[in-house]
Amino acid sequence: MRRVLVMAVVVMMATMSAMAQFPANVKDVLDKCNEKMDNPAGLVMDISMKMKLLVFSGNGTMKWYTKGDKSFTVSTMKVLGHEVREELGFDGQQEWNFTSAESKKEKDSLIITKTTAASKNDFGIDIDYDKMYKTAKMSEKGLYYVIDFSNPIDPKAPKKMTVKIAKDSYYLREMSTSMSGAKVTITVTKVTKGCSDNWFKLDMNRYKNAVVVRR
Repeated sequence: MRRVLVMAVVVMMATMSAMAQFPANVKDVLDKCNEKMDNPAGLVMDISMKMKLLVFSGNGTMKWYTKGDKSFTVSTMKVLGHEVREELGFDGQQEWNFTSAESKKEKDSLIITKTTAASKNDFGIDIDYDKMYKTAKMSEKGLYYVIDFSNPIDPKAPKKMTVKIAKDSYYLREMSTSMSGAKVTITVTKVTKGCSDNWFKLDMNRYKNAVVVRR
């Protein structure tokens, strides 16, 4: 379940880079979205998540802080009565990944890795959609530009993915996809301009009971 969710969020958090082989109208909207999402003062995004996997479903929330190359996310997901919390951060010198225990028999874990580049498996990384998909088509529905990606190049990418971008602000508003039998929808409910640098500092007080692994 967590792997499916992380993969979906990684796609949603991707920087909208230029899509040279996509239609000009798609490239134009994605470029404008990229410019808005890359605010020098930083952004704070409130996000809701829904996932349906075979016979059960889950709901969650995420708070995503970003400024330049630095990022910090706090996410919670409720599935079958269990709540799982995960936090990922990158401050330019190290990254950390906290995962809460899924049962009383387990312990919280915190992995701290020294690095000057965020892991390509973490939130907030750059993903080139032109290297993931061969086809992109755009339509206009109400307040949104709706872009459908298909025909994946990357075998790990979902076969199809749809993103919605607000016409008035060019902020990313929604991403939906199906992978590994799960349907995931991630919706941006609020975007706040400006983000304190304090969010990109590793605060060990947040993880007092975690088993710490340093790499």
